[in-house]
Amino acid sequence: MPPSAMNKILLAMPPPMLQYSANLISFYFQHVRPHQALVRKHLRRLILVVLLCNFKSLPGVFHAKMGLRIAAVQLYSLRHRQQFRIKPTDTSIVRERVWFDDLDLNFHFSNSSYGKNCDYARVKYVASLLGPSVLPLHPLRKIAFALGGNQMWFKKEITLFQSYEICTRLLAWNQKWFVIEHRMYTPSSGQGQTLCAIGISKFVLKYAGGSWKNKTIPFLEALQMVGHDVSHLKALEAKSDDGNVVLWPKDQLEFKSFDGWTSRGAAVGNGLELCEHMLLQE
Repeated sequence: MPPSAMNKILLAMPPPMLQYSANLISFYFQHVRPHQALVRKHLRRLILVVLLCNFKSLPGVFHAKMGLRIAAVQLYSLRHRQQFRIKPTDTSIVRERVWFDDLDLNFHFSNSSYGKNCDYARVKYVASLLGPSVLPLHPLRKIAFALGGNQMWFKKEITLFQSYEICTRLLAWNQKWFVIEHRMYTPSSGQGQTLCAIGISKFVLKYAGGSWKNKTIPFLEALQMVGHDVSHLKALEAKSDDGNVVLWPKDQLEFKSFDGWTSRGAAVGNGLELCEHMLLQE
């Protein structure tokens, strides 16, 4: 900007603002500029600390962690020459650790972080169960899966730097939906584990291509497509009167020590009834 234009701007400023600007300029040249290199050095360190404290939320990190889990499933499939990594009655486990960007205002694991990390568990479980047939961009992909709904209940807080694991297993299915359960545990002071939260998610499977694209695939039919033995599950389905099959006994599905809960839509304190409610819900 030419000096004459700058002079006009300065002359047009009110005297108090002109004095304030002069003080700022004087402060900069007396106190900031001599230490400019030091300020830049500490500023770079501060930015680095902030990035490290929030690295799990940086762009691309979520997809990179998801991609690593999918890659592990693919490597297992190639190494062992089989489509799937787990059987329908097996449990899939994801292990993580609480970091700064997982915390809420109370410095506990935030409710959104439960859902975000259960995404890892959901994708790992479905990919391990159905193998490359559900992996995006894979040449053998023939099944698409979509999350139809999920719900979480919190029992105990998880704090900064605590390690935890998410155990995911199959709960129930019918001709359209299949329901899986997530249980989040932290190591206890003894040799056992502390249950911190329970989540339930329901999925639908669709054909990924061809003339049947976007048509629903019954859960057991999808398992057969990738080579699972479903004779035991078909026997359970044949015994079902309404088509809703719950895999585990009722006493194994009760949310024990969740006292004082109220009913919400279905009996929230009972995993079996909630499971049936999610299956029937369209």
